[in-house]
Amino acid sequence: MAPLPHNNTAIYYVDYSVDGQEHTFEVRFNGAVSPSAFGSHINGFLGPLAALLDEVTINVVRFQAEGSDVSNPVVAGIEGNTYGTGTGGPDNVPRFLNFVGRSSGGRRVRLAVFGYKGANSVWRLTSTESTDISDAVDVLNGTSGTFIAIDGIDAIWYPYANIGYNAYWQRKERA
Repeated sequence: MAPLPHNNTAIYYVDYSVDGQEHTFEVRFNGAVSPSAFGSHINGFLGPLAALLDEVTINVVRFQAEGSDVSNPVVAGIEGNTYGTGTGGPDNVPRFLNFVGRSSGGRRVRLAVFGYKGANSVWRLTSTESTDISDAVDVLNGTSGTFIAIDGIDAIWYPYANIGYNAYWQRKERA
């Protein structure tokens, strides 16, 4: 499958801080989702995850139009919102939850959120063992036109979140 350009769809970037570090995740959408509607979608996604996260603070939401390489801040109504509680130590800095899915066009999509503070028992939390994960996946799958894949098609998100450690942040914490 030939690669598609990064700017193939419109993108919202969510800049957030957790455990003393700044992070960004991006959400592709069909271009018809207003910033305030997007803020509601992110609130619906992160709200159920609060019990699983150290305190995540939304700093800025940025918008990038389809075909553009420039993003600009927008007001989504979630700036300053917090999800989760507490601050993890150095062991928590590289930990994240990673949601994955695939569009009917075959394009893989993922959404990772740093700050996971739960157990690593099997490196995956399924919807059947965690209602928090189930509720978050329901938002990903139930929000048509948002949380899409790079090909512009709604993704079908898998009923789990992988637990991972990011190698970059592991090395930073070792130094």
